[in-house]
Amino acid sequence: MTRPAWDAYFLNIAASVSARASCPRAKVGAVLVTADHRLLATGYNGAAPGQVQCDEAGCLMEDGHCQRALHAEVNAVAFAARFGVRIEGATLYLYIDRDDDGEADVCRECMKVLRAAGVKVGPVATRSRPVGPV
Repeated sequence: MTRPAWDAYFLNIAASVSARASCPRAKVGAVLVTADHRLLATGYNGAAPGQVQCDEAGCLMEDGHCQRALHAEVNAVAFAARFGVRIEGATLYLYIDRDDDGEADVCRECMKVLRAAGVKVGPVATRSRPVGPV
């Protein structure tokens, strides 16, 4: 059995993380990784820790966006910050559990947070853009 390539490995982890998402509007998983392939943090779509989750109280909608849930990318950055994990120079791997509609990418607001934290965006996978063999 051959070992998976690093991109496939981390995208598969991100796909697994997406299963924890608590906002029914999007199942997204994010993984932050060092240049030497060490996992730093994970995140998924959902409310901040200790807050009511969408799957408990419903989405809090405003202008077509859920205001209750944080995006997976921001949750990963917040997790790292909360526990003192340095993420400058890290790479983000992202899995979006939906069919690719041409819009499967990091949103503008998340991109601003990632740039401010010194994180570069790596591969993005969806159901129709699979992650590769495990």
